[in-house]
Amino acid sequence: MGFLRRIESKLEGVFEGGIGRTFKSNVQPVELARKLAKEMDDNKVISVQTVYVPNAYTVYLAPEDREQFVAYEARLRTELAGYLTEHARREGYSLPNRARVMIETADELDVGTFGIAAEMEETPPPMAPDAPPPGVRLPEEFSGTPAAPVAAAAAPVTPPPAAPPVTPPVAPPPPAAPVVPVPPVTVDPFAIDEAPAAPLAAVPEPVAAETVVTPPPAPTPPPAPVVQWVLVWPGGAVPFGDTALVIGRSKDCDVPLADGNVSRRHAEIGRSADGFMLRDLDSTNGTTVNGRRVKSATVGEGDEIMLGTSTLRIEQRHG
Repeated sequence: MGFLRRIESKLEGVFEGGIGRTFKSNVQPVELARKLAKEMDDNKVISVQTVYVPNAYTVYLAPEDREQFVAYEARLRTELAGYLTEHARREGYSLPNRARVMIETADELDVGTFGIAAEMEETPPPMAPDAPPPGVRLPEEFSGTPAAPVAAAAAPVTPPPAAPPVTPPVAPPPPAAPVVPVPPVTVDPFAIDEAPAAPLAAVPEPVAAETVVTPPPAPTPPPAPVVQWVLVWPGGAVPFGDTALVIGRSKDCDVPLADGNVSRRHAEIGRSADGFMLRDLDSTNGTTVNGRRVKSATVGEGDEIMLGTSTLRIEQRHG
């Protein structure tokens, strides 16, 4: 489309369209915001009843200028996109989709100069696939245990139903003792001194039957919950453990990121003696953990890792 102002891969020292002036100091965010708004105004297209403007902008910075935004680059891109959205609303412009600002590094630029490319983007770029390829083995510096294939996400285990309480059997009532008939005794009043009266038969007492109570079986304890470490990024999530994961722009990486600011093999994460370690693989734009640029660092639950313009997060999930 005619709305895209292209920046050649080899800038050759000449910039056209969205190119800022030369500064004696580093580029400031307010200068980027003003130039982005001017690019929107310069690229507007007047239709029958609507004024259309580009919604996707790429800012090219010198390496030294971009270095100053590393700690808050994601927040800066969000603020610039919001500034463009408000500018379009104030001027009565129509955006084909939500405003989006990307930042890339151009090694040919000098400090204080920058370039801007603008385009109409009706469909956002595709996200990274959810299913990563199999993992690779840990390097020696991780000092972890021998690597094993990445475990598949464990299915939730449903505990078996608890056994109903066992009701002890009720003993039947004891049988009634047999009644022994007593023969009648005839007493001769005239023969009392001659023969004694016959003794009465003894009636046996009833004996209670012995009741045996069987104790109920002990309940089976529920299985312990499964704890799983997961690396989450905008394109999906992947579990990890003893096997190291390679993160980068290449499709051969375990975590492929659709981000032009990410190196082909950017960083690696795996288990170490102290937990999990993140290691930068000599990437072009570097790696940060919780806003701090690192070459290698121990990471854990809740830590945020930024590679280029992509943010990844380490979570612990219970199955």
